[in-house]
Amino acid sequence: MMRYLLLVGLLPFFTLAQNSTVFQSWNELGLSYKIDKKQSVGLDLTTRFDVAGLQTIFPQVSYKYKLNKYIRPSLDYRLIGSKDDFGNYGLQHRLNANVQLIHQVNRLEFGFRMRYQFSANKSVTDYGSEFNNAFRFKPSIAVNLENSKITPQAGMELFYTPLTGQRGYHMNRIRWNVGLAIALNKAGELEIAYLYDQRFYSPGAINKAILNLSYSHALEAKGKKDKGRQRTPHFL
Repeated sequence: MMRYLLLVGLLPFFTLAQNSTVFQSWNELGLSYKIDKKQSVGLDLTTRFDVAGLQTIFPQVSYKYKLNKYIRPSLDYRLIGSKDDFGNYGLQHRLNANVQLIHQVNRLEFGFRMRYQFSANKSVTDYGSEFNNAFRFKPSIAVNLENSKITPQAGMELFYTPLTGQRGYHMNRIRWNVGLAIALNKAGELEIAYLYDQRFYSPGAINKAILNLSYSHALEAKGKKDKGRQRTPHFL
């Protein structure tokens, strides 16, 4: 087990020399509504740009359920418009089934999200684990600072694609992120984050250095106990 964790930790250093890196800007706008103490719904719009302009745009609708203080399952639907390798835009439908685990120790919040994504109308070009069917595993940590509107947070996400790639090399993508969530008021939150989207076991693939700006607004303000747990996009 320790060998596996060490290997994952060293992967960035092994693969930086193999693949080139491009810069992208990701932007997210979100609205959420708390139906009751256990249920909430959300609507988000995400755009992704690089030097060639808009690459991806997708609206998403979500349903979240708070099973207890530790476990929160959810479902997402996305309509994805994305540019393929030939510069043409195509549409995909995608469903995400998620389970979010949360545990708080003093001012530290530990999260672990498990996701299965299923995509329909996949392009003939290879989008890889970002847009095809995949399992995704995302541990994260956030620090609730005393008397502060700023919440530092960091995480990583592993992509496992069982239907594509060479046998034994289905886990071929990792996404690192570090950033700050800033509470603007009782209902609004801004997140500024740096992400590094990294491919391995894929010589010649392109890695992505990403500046992410996200703003989310709760139509019904949540209480202090929910601060930092439900609205910050990359913690969840």
